[in-house]
Amino acid sequence: MFRTSVRGRLAAVLALHLLLVPALARAQEEAVTRGDSLQSTGIVEGRVTALDSRAPLADVIVRVEGTPHAALTGADGHFRITSVPVGAQVVLAHTLGRDDARESVVIVGGGTVRVDLALRELAAVVTPVIVSATREMQSQQTSTVTVDVLDGAELRRTRAAHPSGVLNRAAGVHVSELSGEGHSLAMRSPISTKPLFLYLEDGIPTRAPGFFNHNALYEVNLPQSGGVEIMKGPGTALYGSDAIGGVVNVLTRPAPAAPSAEITLEGGAYGYTRALLTGGLTKGSHGLRADLNITRSDNWKEQAPFARESGTVRWDAVSSGWTLRSVVSATSVRQQDVPALNPAQFHDDPTLNRAPIAYRTSNALRASVAMETERGATLWSLTPFARSNRMELLPSWQLTYAPQTWDTQSHSLGVLAKVRRDFAPAQTRLVAGVDMDWTPGSFLAHRIDVTAVGADQRYDSYVEAEAQYDYDVTYASASPYVHVETSPTDRLRLDLGLRGDFIAYDYETHLAPLATGAFRRPADAVVRYAHVSPKAGVVYEITPDLAAYGSLRHGFRAPSQGQLFQQSSAANTLDLEPVGVDSREIGLRGNIGARLRFQVAAYSMTLTNDILTFVTASNTREASNAGRTRHRGVELGVTSFLPHDLRIDASYASSSQRYVHWVPQAAQPASGGNPAVSAVDYSGNLVEAAPRDLANVLLTWSPAVLKGGRLAAEWSHTGAYAMDPTNIATYGGHAVVHLHANVMVRSDLEVFARMTNVGDRAYAELAAYDVFRHGQFTPGAPRTLYAGVRWGFYGSQGGTK
Repeated sequence: MFRTSVRGRLAAVLALHLLLVPALARAQEEAVTRGDSLQSTGIVEGRVTALDSRAPLADVIVRVEGTPHAALTGADGHFRITSVPVGAQVVLAHTLGRDDARESVVIVGGGTVRVDLALRELAAVVTPVIVSATREMQSQQTSTVTVDVLDGAELRRTRAAHPSGVLNRAAGVHVSELSGEGHSLAMRSPISTKPLFLYLEDGIPTRAPGFFNHNALYEVNLPQSGGVEIMKGPGTALYGSDAIGGVVNVLTRPAPAAPSAEITLEGGAYGYTRALLTGGLTKGSHGLRADLNITRSDNWKEQAPFARESGTVRWDAVSSGWTLRSVVSATSVRQQDVPALNPAQFHDDPTLNRAPIAYRTSNALRASVAMETERGATLWSLTPFARSNRMELLPSWQLTYAPQTWDTQSHSLGVLAKVRRDFAPAQTRLVAGVDMDWTPGSFLAHRIDVTAVGADQRYDSYVEAEAQYDYDVTYASASPYVHVETSPTDRLRLDLGLRGDFIAYDYETHLAPLATGAFRRPADAVVRYAHVSPKAGVVYEITPDLAAYGSLRHGFRAPSQGQLFQQSSAANTLDLEPVGVDSREIGLRGNIGARLRFQVAAYSMTLTNDILTFVTASNTREASNAGRTRHRGVELGVTSFLPHDLRIDASYASSSQRYVHWVPQAAQPASGGNPAVSAVDYSGNLVEAAPRDLANVLLTWSPAVLKGGRLAAEWSHTGAYAMDPTNIATYGGHAVVHLHANVMVRSDLEVFARMTNVGDRAYAELAAYDVFRHGQFTPGAPRTLYAGVRWGFYGSQGGTK
């Protein structure tokens, strides 16, 4: 069977990477030896320091003006930019809190130019550089969609134990903290586990869309990443199925320009420990970085330990006019999943784990090689990738109605290919490409007989019984796209895009088809989808510091393999239709003076044919397309420098999310259906788990005595929301306060601490209601203290060829 070849496929993923990258590197070096390099680019490298103290400055953006070429400085202030076009260029360095520095240079083909820049202290905001909006590096100011940026420096300063600890700072983004690093996400949509979002690592989907996992961020090494970009609203025209509510792109860190190594050790309450190790160097045309994350926690909930190991290796190379970014990422997660509590348990004993038998193990491995060459006005890009995912679990949420164990796997090969051409008239840019993904997978589910004991009905043991699902399924997609940008005037920038997605599932069951009961099984089948997704956007520069933007975007999501082939009690799931979304958005962004930057956006999204997991009158689950929902809101983000070394980062979002017309097809009497539920109609109701407002305020004080450290207080608010689609129950919302502190003892030694939920507030990360279990609450963590130390070694900059 398919699942017996997992180790072989994992070995193949690594073998592909280990064989392909050296071969490409050798071919490039041979090209240089033969003298057939076009010698059309060069290298800029150097060091950025503080003008007053000459101390090195980390995480400074250094870029070549008028080009997409840029780099971040390492902890020792060094940077390295490859593939810089020959001729006269201007190198610019900018970062928050310091004035920009520029220097003119002349690039010689095949040569290296050294540039050392010193930045004067100044409380001034800068415009972030982003890549997710168009798959090309650009200034945030010229984007026609809303993209929030959380840079790597802020991730490392925050040192969040869970993704919610930093991602919730983005306007309109809410990450719920579930067991371990498990999470659910809301972004212009309700808090849910639905496949509404696309998670990327360096622009490559971390999973095939047909095998979506709402916990996808625990398969990525977020604490050691180079930053996160959050593109809100449909991204289908560039990224394909699943990119309905938004796209989360986690960026890996490049190799340091000079030899360096860092180790961060931290501990906290409830047995929390984490070790983060990173190091690397650049020598000649090759750079290497390796990261390792080892995390352990006993958890504040009973019998719910969590453990993870994550590693990332990135190899950057440049030769013969080509640049290569080779990345291997691996993660292993082991945790106990804790089910939600009823109201009495939530108030009296929030640490209770009613299902210590529930478990989850997840293993993810990814490898990719991004190859690019720029020849004059044309850029060619090819990124082959491979990935492997396996998850084994006993779903805690199913224990009351469908207790099972799962074993689900998928193993992918794919390629992202594109060409970009710039034209002088109207600064026009044309990008055309194709994404291809081939992912065989499997799913195995056994029924289990569980034993509940005690007054709280704790599930403490189980016996595995017969298989209820056992199938192989192959997801395949081919998706050509085209993207055009042009400037009819100096102040006006337009973009248009179109993408076609051609998707097929080839499904083969290893159990006999079953047409009755709560676990029906479809016969072998091939299911195909074809969809075209357009987009259009505009940005107008009102003044050099103020821009207005807007977009019209259409997106879609094909049903996942689980929705199609895990039929449950539905009469038919093979005829599920894709979810569609139409989005309209306008916004304004810019600077007010040198000390304040803002971004405000208003949007309206309509989802059609959304797939609802419907709870029937007999407490079974049925997946069904079900009408329209409307999602409208306003989002505001502000960064401002205040007097006396103070800075404030604030975000606010208000939304209205309603069922416009919502009558599940499962509620329509049909052959094999359940006529007892035919009266269900949610039209006009509030969508459940959709907070009315979200807010976050981070106040930072950075006095000179902390030598680059800071003290920070953070207030995070989640508004009220309906707990069920009938709007019988409502959760009132909550607000919590967190504190952060760090000090640089020496340039290579940092001490830090943080305290979450300072007021020890009792609140729910997630609240839901249904007629069978009534109120169900996932409690938030109590007051928790963490502390640690970071030590670094930074050598001298390596030489070049």
